[in-house]
Amino acid sequence: MTGDLALGFSCCVFAGVGFGINYLPVKGIDTGDGIFFSAVMSVGILAVGSVTGMVLSSPPGLLMPRFEPWAALGGGLWMCGNLMCPYIIKLIGMGLGLTVWDLSNMVMGWFTGHYGLFGVQKEHIERPWANSMGLGMAVLSLVFFSLAANSEAKAGGATSPTTEETCEDTKTSVEDESDLEIQIATTAPETVGKTIQAEKAPKSQPDKVNQCQNSDARNFAIGICMALVAGVFFGTTFDLPTALMEGRFGADHSEAIMDYVFSHFCGIFAAASAALVVYSAVMRERRYMPRRLILPAIASGILWGMAQVAWFQANIDLGFSVAFPIIGSLPGIVGLFVGMAFFGEVKSWRSRLWAGVGLALRVPGVVLIAIST
Repeated sequence: MTGDLALGFSCCVFAGVGFGINYLPVKGIDTGDGIFFSAVMSVGILAVGSVTGMVLSSPPGLLMPRFEPWAALGGGLWMCGNLMCPYIIKLIGMGLGLTVWDLSNMVMGWFTGHYGLFGVQKEHIERPWANSMGLGMAVLSLVFFSLAANSEAKAGGATSPTTEETCEDTKTSVEDESDLEIQIATTAPETVGKTIQAEKAPKSQPDKVNQCQNSDARNFAIGICMALVAGVFFGTTFDLPTALMEGRFGADHSEAIMDYVFSHFCGIFAAASAALVVYSAVMRERRYMPRRLILPAIASGILWGMAQVAWFQANIDLGFSVAFPIIGSLPGIVGLFVGMAFFGEVKSWRSRLWAGVGLALRVPGVVLIAIST
């Protein structure tokens, strides 16, 4: 690595903390389907991009750097992935959805730098064995953090969104027709409908149960695929700005990565605004746009924007194959600490066990990635 390692690792820590706490302003507030929240959040992101463009651009001053459409497209890709997340959570739940798109994001970013994909220069790692081993441990830790989240949800009496949405019609229909007592498993999407017990059942009940199972399996597959795609969008959001900086689109572009932050954040704002316009036109009176969400969402966007700026710099100083696994791992650690210390989360022994195993894998993994430079 030829960058400033101290600055790079400092940016990793700053970004990890920022991404770990950026949703705290909206904790306890219903964000609905996420469209309005994402649009208002993008206002805070754009504000950070504007300040970055004026203060950290090259040369620094009060003039914005040149707008780069390709960099804006990279930001738009990120927002597309972000807009998919509420529907993914509805299909497969928060724990599994977060695990899949984090995994896809981390691996995509690592592959991009390690093999020089999508116009990004191939990176040289001093200790590739440590880098690969650290990545593997970080990826494996995602599974245990997901198990911790699911165990906590069960301990709190939460149910799977997929189960509630896909089997409600079948449950209601059978109860209306034959006064059945139905118990539907709420542990995992693939087990829905396997524990149905009934005293009396009409001839049509097996068909309805099969339809419920088929629908749930289909929704599960769709949710997994969408989470993978969202992670790919997250993992490629830096590619176009980096390719511009490295001269892959010609020599008439800036060699300073901070000159692309404003354009990148403009892309995020534009994509979120377009989604809000379409959402408002389609939903009309049913749209969810509460005023109480505005200020917390802007604050969330400001925190996220500052963390993203730090990630831009970390990519330059450390490279994708180091920065992505580290920054992808730290928010989970920060979120776990904040949740336990300030909100009384992770109460059950099972969820703490899984979280402990996840930490035992993630922390050494981050250390291995750090020493691989």
